[in-house]
Amino acid sequence: MTTTDLARRAATDPAPAPATRRPRFTSAGVTKHVYMITMIVLMLFPLYLTIIGSFKELNQILDDFFLPTLPLHTENYVRAFDYISPYYVNTIIYAALSIVLTVGAATLAGYAFSALRFPFRRILFLLLFAKMFLPGVMSLVPSFVLASNLGLLNTPFVIALFCMGTSMPFWVFVMKVFVDQQPRELFESMRMDGASELRIFVSLVLPLLRPMVALMSLNVLLFIWNDFIWPLVTLTDEDKRTITVGIFKLSSAAGLDYGMMIAGYALAALPLLIAFFIAMRAFMSGLTAGAIKL
Repeated sequence: MTTTDLARRAATDPAPAPATRRPRFTSAGVTKHVYMITMIVLMLFPLYLTIIGSFKELNQILDDFFLPTLPLHTENYVRAFDYISPYYVNTIIYAALSIVLTVGAATLAGYAFSALRFPFRRILFLLLFAKMFLPGVMSLVPSFVLASNLGLLNTPFVIALFCMGTSMPFWVFVMKVFVDQQPRELFESMRMDGASELRIFVSLVLPLLRPMVALMSLNVLLFIWNDFIWPLVTLTDEDKRTITVGIFKLSSAAGLDYGMMIAGYALAALPLLIAFFIAMRAFMSGLTAGAIKL
């Protein structure tokens, strides 16, 4: 058989089927999966207890704490929502104002420290950076005195400005480092075309910072939604208090009605879960971008 015949035969014969590879179960792989499954169960178990407990009455909670029971008492949610709904509206307003102020100030400051040159730039950034190492409790009393002297008590700005002052050092640092990693040619080309710094910031920097902005917005929302001490001491009017203070008062008012109390906890956590699932892709992009840039 000639070489030509061998080549023709090899071309016409079907290729042998690739051998199927059986999955390999190693001790390290099994240990890793068992560990991950255990961690997921431990993290989700309190959520499971909250959900099933919110549909129970007192006797069901005492008799079958860890298992679902019938009938389902959906009226727990109705009574809990009637109690905490005003606090919902207040917290949403405070969170929206805080997100606008914090995101706007942090992105502008981060771009300014990265791309602009002005007197005392390095000293100001070092002072801002040093603020991250101070415990938050140290600024509680001075912040309260300052808010009182400025007449900000019982206003939305006492919540939003405190959140901005607390979150700014870290997020300015993150935004500056992120902008530092962008090609300088992008900014110089727009300057050569006659664009102002504000136009560069709006048209170029903000789109680049979109994942980080989403991450910061969710962080600010979480901060406002879970803050308790500052709203408790600065918002003395009952109709202006936040969801955490409302949940605290619900726990006292519910007494032994644990079903309604747990339903209130579930309703308080629901907006955070909805916000995370809506912005989950942008949130994960921000985490990845921040990890790569930093």
